[in-house]
Amino acid sequence: MRGVWVDARAPDSRELRLLALGLVLPARAVVWGPTAAWAWGASVLADDDLDVHVICPIGSRVRSRPGLCVIQGTLAPADVTSWGPVRVTTATRTAYDCLHRLPRIDALVTVDELTHLRRPAMAELATYVDSRGGRRGVREVRRGLAEVEPLTESAMETRTRILLVDAGLPRPTAQFVVHDGDGCHVGRLDLAYPEAKVAVEYDGALHWPPAT
Repeated sequence: MRGVWVDARAPDSRELRLLALGLVLPARAVVWGPTAAWAWGASVLADDDLDVHVICPIGSRVRSRPGLCVIQGTLAPADVTSWGPVRVTTATRTAYDCLHRLPRIDALVTVDELTHLRRPAMAELATYVDSRGGRRGVREVRRGLAEVEPLTESAMETRTRILLVDAGLPRPTAQFVVHDGDGCHVGRLDLAYPEAKVAVEYDGALHWPPAT
């Protein structure tokens, strides 16, 4: 970030880098994709992944370099909003771009979380996709949208669901609530095949027993 100065004691962070970019990017540059998803609350980036993803106007001289991933394109004014001093894609456009440009699994992990946060809601995203008509890439986005599950509560639940479907199994039901014969709540399953009475759980480190 040439021309940007910061106290050497300030810890490096994605937020700091975004604020720095807001000082030097061209006026029409917009943060998009994984970085915009993070700005909308999706915890899909590793703590040490501080790269910032930006769309710059066609013909811009800004180029990708370590810490900055640049593509060129144009966005409608309605697709852009502000995150502090930085221009970012709206939640709906962010989800659309992730389905359009990211690898399938990364896209689904990201958009599952965004729609879980209702940023955007599924209906809002579906309406936006429909409004894109026959534009380039919209077919791929529609296929991705059909795989999104807003009830998903973690990235690994998304990955587990995709693993099952890609192995040839039917799409499982997410967050299935189990009741006993008296109608009392027993539990809630990450994924389930209710007709077969099969439960699928992804248990991460928080479920491990304490070391002895």
